[in-house]
Amino acid sequence: MIKIKGNIAQAKKDLENNPGVSFIYKDSKIFDEGPLAGAVITIKDLYATNDAPTQSSSKILENFNSGYDATIIKKLKKSGASIVGKVHLDELALGGTGTYSAYGLIDNPLNKDRIVGGSSSGSASTLNENITASIASDTGDSTRLPASYNGLVGYKPSYGAISRYGQFSYASSLDTVGVMAHNVNDALVIASSLFGKDELDMTSINVEKPINDVIKPKKVAFLKNVKGLKDYQIEKYDFLKKQLIKENIEIVEFEIDENLVETIDIVYQIISFSEASSNNSNLNGIAFGNASSGNGWNEIMTNTRTAKFGPLASRRFTLGAFFLSSDQIKDTFYKAQKVRRLIVAEFKKIKKDVDILLFPASSIAPKKNEEKDSSFYGSYLIHSNLEGSPSITIPWGKHKNMPFGLSIDGRRKEDKKLISHALYIEKLLEGDNHE
Repeated sequence: MIKIKGNIAQAKKDLENNPGVSFIYKDSKIFDEGPLAGAVITIKDLYATNDAPTQSSSKILENFNSGYDATIIKKLKKSGASIVGKVHLDELALGGTGTYSAYGLIDNPLNKDRIVGGSSSGSASTLNENITASIASDTGDSTRLPASYNGLVGYKPSYGAISRYGQFSYASSLDTVGVMAHNVNDALVIASSLFGKDELDMTSINVEKPINDVIKPKKVAFLKNVKGLKDYQIEKYDFLKKQLIKENIEIVEFEIDENLVETIDIVYQIISFSEASSNNSNLNGIAFGNASSGNGWNEIMTNTRTAKFGPLASRRFTLGAFFLSSDQIKDTFYKAQKVRRLIVAEFKKIKKDVDILLFPASSIAPKKNEEKDSSFYGSYLIHSNLEGSPSITIPWGKHKNMPFGLSIDGRRKEDKKLISHALYIEKLLEGDNHE
Protein backbone atom coordinates (compact mmCIF):
# COMPACT_ATOMS: atom_id res chain seq x y z
CA MET A 1 0.00 0.00 0.00
CA ILE A 2 1.20 3.51 -0.78
CA LYS A 3 1.63 5.91 2.12
CA ILE A 4 0.91 9.18 0.31
CA LYS A 5 -2.50 9.39 -1.33
CA GLY A 6 -2.47 12.19 -3.85
CA ASN A 7 -4.91 15.07 -4.11
CA ILE A 8 -5.76 15.10 -7.79
CA ALA A 9 -7.70 18.39 -7.85
CA GLN A 10 -4.96 20.27 -6.03
CA ALA A 11 -2.28 18.52 -8.07
CA LYS A 12 -3.81 19.84 -11.29
CA LYS A 13 -3.85 23.37 -9.87
CA ASP A 14 -0.23 23.02 -8.81
CA LEU A 15 0.78 21.89 -12.29
CA GLU A 16 -0.90 24.79 -14.10
CA ASN A 17 1.59 27.37 -15.39
CA ASN A 18 4.49 25.34 -14.00
CA PRO A 19 7.40 25.43 -16.50
CA GLY A 20 8.22 21.83 -15.61
CA VAL A 21 4.89 20.58 -16.99
CA SER A 22 4.40 19.35 -20.54
CA PHE A 23 0.77 18.14 -20.42
CA ILE A 24 -2.05 17.99 -17.85
CA TYR A 25 -4.78 15.33 -18.02
CA LYS A 26 -7.95 17.31 -17.42
CA ASP A 27 -10.18 14.23 -16.97
CA SER A 28 -7.94 12.11 -14.70
CA LYS A 29 -9.61 10.77 -11.56
CA ILE A 30 -8.82 8.77 -8.43
CA PHE A 31 -9.50 5.03 -8.59
CA ASP A 32 -10.76 2.90 -5.69
CA GLU A 33 -9.30 -0.44 -6.71
CA GLY A 34 -5.83 -1.78 -7.44
CA PRO A 35 -2.49 -1.78 -5.60
CA LEU A 36 -1.89 1.84 -6.66
CA ALA A 37 -5.40 3.12 -5.91
CA GLY A 38 -5.10 6.66 -4.59
CA ALA A 39 -1.68 7.23 -6.15
CA VAL A 40 -1.39 10.40 -8.21
CA ILE A 41 1.47 10.07 -10.70
CA THR A 42 3.31 12.30 -13.15
CA ILE A 43 5.21 10.86 -16.11
CA LYS A 44 8.50 12.04 -17.52
CA ASP A 45 7.65 13.03 -21.08
CA LEU A 46 9.74 10.41 -22.85
CA TYR A 47 7.25 7.56 -22.38
CA ALA A 48 4.78 6.90 -25.19
CA THR A 49 1.13 7.64 -24.38
CA ASN A 50 -1.76 7.27 -26.80
CA ASP A 51 -3.84 10.01 -25.15
CA ALA A 52 -1.25 12.80 -24.92
CA PRO A 53 1.73 14.10 -26.92
CA THR A 54 5.16 12.63 -26.22
CA GLN A 55 7.70 15.32 -27.01
CA SER A 56 10.76 14.46 -24.88
CA SER A 57 11.14 18.23 -24.44
CA SER A 58 12.50 18.62 -27.98
CA LYS A 59 11.16 20.84 -30.78
CA ILE A 60 11.77 18.05 -33.27
CA LEU A 61 9.00 16.05 -31.55
CA GLU A 62 6.66 18.94 -30.82
CA ASN A 63 3.02 17.72 -30.74
CA PHE A 64 4.08 14.17 -31.63
CA ASN A 65 1.47 11.51 -30.82
CA SER A 66 2.78 7.97 -30.55
CA GLY A 67 -0.60 6.26 -30.89
CA TYR A 68 0.22 3.62 -28.28
CA ASP A 69 0.99 3.27 -24.57
CA ALA A 70 4.37 2.24 -23.22
CA THR A 71 4.29 -0.98 -21.19
CA ILE A 72 4.72 0.94 -17.93
CA ILE A 73 1.77 3.21 -18.78
CA LYS A 74 -0.45 0.16 -19.30
CA LYS A 75 0.72 -1.32 -15.99
CA LEU A 76 0.14 1.91 -14.07
CA LYS A 77 -3.40 2.20 -15.38
CA LYS A 78 -4.11 -1.47 -14.67
CA SER A 79 -2.82 -1.03 -11.10
CA GLY A 80 -5.22 1.85 -10.39
CA ALA A 81 -2.77 4.77 -10.55
CA SER A 82 -4.07 8.18 -11.59
CA ILE A 83 -1.80 9.81 -14.15
CA VAL A 84 -2.26 13.55 -13.74
CA GLY A 85 0.35 14.94 -16.10
CA LYS A 86 3.53 14.61 -18.14
CA VAL A 87 6.58 16.63 -17.15
CA HIS A 88 9.56 18.13 -18.95
CA LEU A 89 13.17 16.97 -18.92
CA ASP A 90 16.51 17.91 -20.37
CA GLU A 91 15.98 17.54 -24.13
CA LEU A 92 15.75 13.87 -25.15
CA ALA A 93 16.97 13.01 -21.61
CA LEU A 94 20.50 14.03 -22.63
CA GLY A 95 21.33 16.51 -19.84
CA GLY A 96 21.94 16.41 -16.12
CA THR A 97 20.98 19.86 -14.85
CA GLY A 98 17.36 20.60 -15.79
CA THR A 99 18.46 23.58 -17.85
CA TYR A 100 18.17 22.07 -21.33
CA SER A 101 14.46 21.58 -22.00
CA ALA A 102 13.43 23.16 -25.30
CA TYR A 103 10.48 24.63 -23.41
CA GLY A 104 12.41 26.71 -20.92
CA LEU A 105 14.41 26.59 -17.72
CA ILE A 106 13.10 24.40 -14.89
CA ASP A 107 13.77 25.91 -11.46
CA ASN A 108 14.59 24.15 -8.22
CA PRO A 109 11.37 24.62 -6.20
CA LEU A 110 13.37 24.91 -2.96
CA ASN A 111 15.63 27.68 -4.21
CA LYS A 112 15.25 29.27 -7.63
CA ASP A 113 18.92 30.29 -7.65
CA ARG A 114 19.94 26.63 -7.78
CA ILE A 115 19.52 23.93 -10.43
CA VAL A 116 16.92 21.21 -9.99
CA GLY A 117 19.07 18.49 -11.55
CA GLY A 118 18.31 16.33 -14.54
CA SER A 119 17.47 14.87 -16.79
CA SER A 120 14.36 14.09 -14.72
CA SER A 121 14.01 17.78 -13.85
CA GLY A 122 10.25 18.07 -14.24
CA SER A 123 9.73 15.01 -12.04
CA ALA A 124 11.69 16.62 -9.20
CA SER A 125 10.39 20.17 -9.62
CA THR A 126 6.69 19.22 -9.56
CA LEU A 127 6.69 16.44 -6.95
CA ASN A 128 4.93 17.89 -3.91
CA GLU A 129 2.60 16.62 -1.17
CA ASN A 130 -0.33 16.40 -3.60
CA ILE A 131 1.48 14.02 -5.95
CA THR A 132 2.51 10.54 -4.82
CA ALA A 133 5.37 9.92 -7.21
CA SER A 134 6.80 10.53 -10.65
CA ILE A 135 7.97 7.99 -13.21
CA ALA A 136 11.40 9.18 -14.28
CA SER A 137 14.32 7.54 -16.08
CA ASP A 138 17.92 6.89 -15.13
CA THR A 139 20.67 6.54 -17.72
CA GLY A 140 23.48 8.06 -15.64
CA ASP A 141 21.96 9.14 -12.27
CA SER A 142 19.05 11.03 -13.90
CA THR A 143 16.53 9.93 -11.25
CA ARG A 144 18.77 9.74 -8.20
CA LEU A 145 20.70 13.01 -8.51
CA PRO A 146 17.69 15.37 -8.85
CA ALA A 147 16.02 13.40 -6.05
CA SER A 148 19.05 14.06 -3.85
CA TYR A 149 19.07 17.76 -4.72
CA ASN A 150 15.41 18.07 -3.77
CA GLY A 151 15.07 15.95 -0.63
CA LEU A 152 13.26 13.08 -2.39
CA VAL A 153 13.74 9.34 -2.83
CA GLY A 154 15.10 8.27 -6.21
CA TYR A 155 15.11 4.57 -7.12
CA LYS A 156 16.88 3.00 -10.11
CA PRO A 157 16.03 -0.72 -10.34
CA SER A 158 18.31 -3.33 -11.86
CA TYR A 159 18.73 -2.98 -15.61
CA GLY A 160 15.91 -4.88 -17.32
CA ALA A 161 13.72 -5.27 -14.23
CA ILE A 162 11.16 -2.89 -15.78
CA SER A 163 10.29 -2.95 -19.48
CA ARG A 164 11.57 -0.05 -21.58
CA TYR A 165 9.08 -0.67 -24.39
CA GLY A 166 7.72 2.76 -25.25
CA GLN A 167 10.57 4.63 -23.55
CA PHE A 168 12.34 6.92 -26.02
CA SER A 169 15.92 5.69 -25.97
CA TYR A 170 18.96 7.66 -24.93
CA ALA A 171 21.57 4.92 -24.42
CA SER A 172 20.12 1.42 -24.74
CA SER A 173 22.70 -0.37 -22.59
CA LEU A 174 22.23 2.10 -19.73
CA ASP A 175 18.59 3.31 -19.83
CA THR A 176 16.47 2.31 -16.84
CA VAL A 177 12.95 3.28 -15.77
CA GLY A 178 13.22 5.19 -12.48
CA VAL A 179 10.80 6.14 -9.71
CA MET A 180 10.91 9.36 -7.69
CA ALA A 181 8.81 9.47 -4.51
CA HIS A 182 8.59 10.93 -1.00
CA ASN A 183 9.59 7.74 0.82
CA VAL A 184 11.09 4.33 0.14
CA ASN A 185 7.79 2.48 0.61
CA ASP A 186 5.99 4.41 -2.13
CA ALA A 187 8.93 4.04 -4.50
CA LEU A 188 9.00 0.26 -4.01
CA VAL A 189 5.21 -0.19 -4.26
CA ILE A 190 5.07 1.72 -7.55
CA ALA A 191 8.22 0.09 -8.97
CA SER A 192 7.10 -3.43 -8.05
CA SER A 193 3.85 -2.90 -9.98
CA LEU A 194 6.04 -2.29 -13.05
CA PHE A 195 8.48 -5.22 -12.64
CA GLY A 196 8.32 -8.18 -14.99
CA LYS A 197 9.65 -9.60 -18.23
CA ASP A 198 8.00 -8.13 -21.32
CA GLU A 199 7.98 -9.87 -24.70
CA LEU A 200 8.10 -6.43 -26.32
CA ASP A 201 11.45 -5.63 -24.70
CA MET A 202 14.14 -8.23 -25.29
CA THR A 203 16.36 -6.70 -22.59
CA SER A 204 13.73 -7.16 -19.88
CA ILE A 205 14.29 -9.87 -17.27
CA ASN A 206 12.52 -11.37 -14.28
CA VAL A 207 13.74 -9.82 -11.04
CA GLU A 208 12.20 -10.57 -7.66
CA LYS A 209 9.93 -7.70 -6.69
CA PRO A 210 10.85 -5.52 -3.70
CA ILE A 211 8.44 -5.59 -0.76
CA ASN A 212 8.00 -3.60 2.44
CA ASP A 213 10.10 -5.81 4.67
CA VAL A 214 12.46 -3.87 6.95
CA ILE A 215 15.70 -5.85 7.37
CA LYS A 216 18.81 -4.70 9.21
CA PRO A 217 21.95 -5.23 7.12
CA LYS A 218 24.69 -7.32 8.73
CA LYS A 219 27.64 -5.90 6.84
CA VAL A 220 27.92 -2.53 5.10
CA ALA A 221 30.63 -1.18 2.79
CA PHE A 222 32.00 2.33 3.28
CA LEU A 223 34.59 4.01 1.08
CA LYS A 224 37.87 5.06 2.68
CA ASN A 225 39.03 7.56 0.11
CA VAL A 226 36.32 10.22 0.05
CA LYS A 227 38.25 12.76 -1.98
CA GLY A 228 36.09 15.68 -3.08
CA LEU A 229 33.49 15.51 -0.32
CA LYS A 230 32.43 18.73 1.39
CA ASP A 231 33.04 19.07 5.14
CA TYR A 232 29.32 18.70 5.91
CA GLN A 233 29.20 15.43 3.96
CA ILE A 234 32.29 14.00 5.66
CA GLU A 235 30.77 14.83 9.04
CA LYS A 236 27.52 13.05 8.16
CA TYR A 237 29.38 10.08 6.67
CA ASP A 238 31.43 9.64 9.86
CA PHE A 239 28.35 10.03 12.04
CA LEU A 240 26.44 7.44 10.00
CA LYS A 241 29.30 4.99 10.46
CA LYS A 242 29.04 5.44 14.25
CA GLN A 243 25.26 4.97 14.11
CA LEU A 244 25.60 1.67 12.28
CA ILE A 245 28.31 0.40 14.64
CA LYS A 246 25.95 1.19 17.55
CA GLU A 247 23.40 -1.01 15.80
CA ASN A 248 25.95 -3.86 15.78
CA ILE A 249 26.35 -3.66 12.02
CA GLU A 250 29.79 -4.60 10.71
CA ILE A 251 31.51 -1.85 8.72
CA VAL A 252 33.91 -2.80 5.94
CA GLU A 253 35.99 0.04 4.47
CA PHE A 254 37.31 -0.15 0.92
CA GLU A 255 39.91 1.98 -0.76
CA ILE A 256 38.90 2.11 -4.39
CA ASP A 257 41.32 2.69 -7.26
CA GLU A 258 41.14 6.45 -7.84
CA ASN A 259 42.46 6.21 -11.40
CA LEU A 260 39.66 3.81 -12.28
CA VAL A 261 36.96 5.96 -10.66
CA GLU A 262 38.18 8.99 -12.57
CA THR A 263 37.43 7.14 -15.81
CA ILE A 264 33.76 6.51 -14.94
CA ASP A 265 32.42 9.79 -16.30
CA ILE A 266 34.58 9.58 -19.44
CA VAL A 267 33.49 6.00 -20.14
CA TYR A 268 29.87 6.96 -19.52
CA GLN A 269 30.08 9.88 -21.94
CA ILE A 270 31.70 7.90 -24.74
CA ILE A 271 29.23 5.01 -24.48
CA SER A 272 26.08 7.09 -23.89
CA PHE A 273 26.84 9.73 -26.54
CA SER A 274 27.65 7.01 -29.07
CA GLU A 275 24.44 5.08 -28.35
CA ALA A 276 22.42 8.32 -28.35
CA SER A 277 23.80 9.31 -31.74
CA SER A 278 22.80 5.94 -33.15
CA ASN A 279 19.40 5.71 -31.41
CA ASN A 280 18.33 9.18 -32.49
CA SER A 281 19.71 9.11 -36.03
CA ASN A 282 16.15 8.77 -37.36
CA LEU A 283 15.27 12.21 -35.96
CA ASN A 284 16.13 14.01 -39.16
CA GLY A 285 12.87 15.37 -40.58
CA ILE A 286 12.69 12.69 -43.27
CA ALA A 287 12.56 9.35 -41.48
CA PHE A 288 11.00 10.91 -38.39
CA GLY A 289 10.39 14.22 -36.64
CA ASN A 290 9.16 17.68 -37.60
CA ALA A 291 10.90 18.76 -40.80
CA SER A 292 12.32 22.11 -41.81
CA SER A 293 12.19 23.13 -45.47
CA GLY A 294 15.09 22.55 -47.83
CA ASN A 295 16.08 21.62 -51.36
CA GLY A 296 16.65 17.89 -51.31
CA TRP A 297 16.95 15.39 -48.49
CA ASN A 298 20.46 16.44 -47.44
CA GLU A 299 19.45 20.08 -46.94
CA ILE A 300 16.20 19.11 -45.19
CA MET A 301 18.11 16.93 -42.73
CA THR A 302 20.72 19.62 -42.07
CA ASN A 303 18.15 22.39 -41.65
CA THR A 304 15.93 20.23 -39.44
CA ARG A 305 18.67 19.19 -37.04
CA THR A 306 20.13 22.70 -36.93
CA ALA A 307 16.79 24.31 -36.10
CA LYS A 308 15.17 21.67 -33.92
CA PHE A 309 17.97 20.46 -31.61
CA GLY A 310 19.27 22.49 -28.70
CA PRO A 311 23.01 23.01 -28.11
CA LEU A 312 23.44 20.10 -25.70
CA ALA A 313 21.73 17.55 -27.95
CA SER A 314 23.70 18.78 -30.96
CA ARG A 315 26.98 18.52 -29.08
CA ARG A 316 26.32 15.01 -27.79
CA PHE A 317 25.13 13.69 -31.15
CA THR A 318 28.18 15.17 -32.87
CA LEU A 319 30.57 13.65 -30.35
CA GLY A 320 28.73 10.31 -30.50
CA ALA A 321 29.04 10.20 -34.27
CA PHE A 322 32.75 11.03 -33.93
CA PHE A 323 33.32 8.24 -31.37
CA LEU A 324 31.65 5.75 -33.75
CA SER A 325 33.44 6.92 -36.89
CA SER A 326 35.58 4.28 -38.61
CA ASP A 327 38.89 5.95 -37.74
CA GLN A 328 37.97 6.55 -34.06
CA ILE A 329 35.82 3.63 -32.91
CA LYS A 330 38.76 1.40 -31.86
CA ASP A 331 40.43 4.11 -29.79
CA THR A 332 37.25 5.46 -28.19
CA PHE A 333 34.13 3.29 -28.16
CA TYR A 334 35.84 -0.11 -28.01
CA LYS A 335 38.30 1.03 -25.33
CA ALA A 336 35.48 2.57 -23.30
CA GLN A 337 33.69 -0.78 -23.33
CA LYS A 338 36.84 -2.50 -22.05
CA VAL A 339 37.24 0.01 -19.21
CA ARG A 340 33.54 -0.38 -18.44
CA ARG A 341 34.19 -4.04 -17.69
CA LEU A 342 37.00 -3.07 -15.31
CA ILE A 343 34.76 -0.58 -13.49
CA VAL A 344 31.99 -3.17 -13.16
CA ALA A 345 34.48 -5.76 -11.85
CA GLU A 346 35.81 -3.30 -9.24
CA PHE A 347 32.40 -2.48 -7.81
CA LYS A 348 31.31 -6.12 -7.91
CA LYS A 349 34.38 -6.92 -5.81
CA ILE A 350 33.43 -4.23 -3.28
CA LYS A 351 29.85 -5.51 -3.00
CA LYS A 352 30.67 -9.22 -3.04
CA ASP A 353 30.69 -9.93 0.70
CA VAL A 354 28.55 -7.04 2.01
CA ASP A 355 24.84 -6.38 2.03
CA ILE A 356 24.95 -2.80 0.75
CA LEU A 357 27.36 -0.04 -0.23
CA LEU A 358 26.75 3.43 1.26
CA PHE A 359 28.18 6.73 0.04
CA PRO A 360 27.05 10.38 -0.25
CA ALA A 361 24.84 10.77 -3.32
CA SER A 362 25.59 14.45 -3.90
CA SER A 363 26.37 17.79 -2.42
CA ILE A 364 23.54 20.32 -2.22
CA ALA A 365 22.25 21.54 -5.59
CA PRO A 366 24.76 23.88 -7.26
CA LYS A 367 23.80 27.45 -8.11
CA LYS A 368 22.83 28.04 -11.72
CA ASN A 369 26.14 29.72 -12.51
CA GLU A 370 28.13 26.87 -10.95
CA GLU A 371 29.26 23.66 -12.59
CA LYS A 372 27.54 20.38 -11.70
CA ASP A 373 29.58 18.58 -9.05
CA SER A 374 32.46 16.82 -10.80
CA SER A 375 34.42 15.75 -7.72
CA PHE A 376 35.99 12.32 -7.32
CA TYR A 377 32.96 10.74 -5.66
CA GLY A 378 30.55 12.49 -8.05
CA SER A 379 30.91 9.65 -10.56
CA TYR A 380 29.95 6.92 -8.08
CA LEU A 381 26.24 7.14 -8.91
CA ILE A 382 26.96 6.35 -12.56
CA HIS A 383 28.71 3.06 -11.76
CA SER A 384 25.35 1.36 -11.15
CA ASN A 385 24.23 2.30 -14.68
CA LEU A 386 27.41 0.80 -16.13
CA GLU A 387 26.91 -2.31 -13.95
CA GLY A 388 23.12 -2.54 -14.28
CA SER A 389 22.80 -2.82 -10.50
CA PRO A 390 20.01 -1.35 -8.31
CA SER A 391 20.58 1.92 -6.51
CA ILE A 392 18.45 4.23 -4.38
CA THR A 393 19.08 7.69 -2.95
CA ILE A 394 17.25 8.83 0.17
CA PRO A 395 17.14 12.19 2.02
CA TRP A 396 20.04 12.41 4.46
CA GLY A 397 20.75 15.94 5.61
CA LYS A 398 20.66 19.67 4.91
CA HIS A 399 23.23 22.39 4.43
CA LYS A 400 22.32 26.06 3.94
CA ASN A 401 18.73 24.86 4.19
CA MET A 402 19.17 22.69 1.07
CA PRO A 403 18.92 18.87 1.11
CA PHE A 404 21.44 16.27 0.04
CA GLY A 405 21.05 12.51 -0.14
CA LEU A 406 22.63 9.19 0.72
CA SER A 407 23.13 6.50 -1.92
CA ILE A 408 22.40 2.85 -1.07
CA ASP A 409 23.67 0.39 -3.65
CA GLY A 410 23.26 -3.35 -4.06
CA ARG A 411 24.09 -6.22 -6.38
CA ARG A 412 22.37 -6.71 -9.72
CA LYS A 413 18.98 -8.43 -9.54
CA GLU A 414 18.96 -8.14 -5.73
CA ASP A 415 16.44 -5.29 -5.63
CA LYS A 416 14.36 -6.98 -2.95
CA LYS A 417 17.35 -7.18 -0.62
CA LEU A 418 18.46 -3.61 -1.39
CA ILE A 419 15.04 -2.12 -0.69
CA SER A 420 14.64 -4.06 2.57
CA HIS A 421 17.91 -2.56 3.80
CA ALA A 422 16.99 0.89 2.44
CA LEU A 423 13.81 0.80 4.53
CA TYR A 424 15.96 0.09 7.59
CA ILE A 425 18.42 2.92 6.83
CA GLU A 426 15.54 5.31 6.16
CA LYS A 427 14.04 4.48 9.56
CA LEU A 428 17.42 4.86 11.26
CA LEU A 429 17.92 8.30 9.72
CA GLU A 430 14.53 9.48 10.94
CA GLY A 431 16.01 9.68 14.43
CA ASP A 432 19.14 11.44 13.22
CA ASN A 433 19.01 15.03 14.45
CA HIS A 434 22.69 15.51 13.67
CA GLU A 435 23.30 18.37 11.25
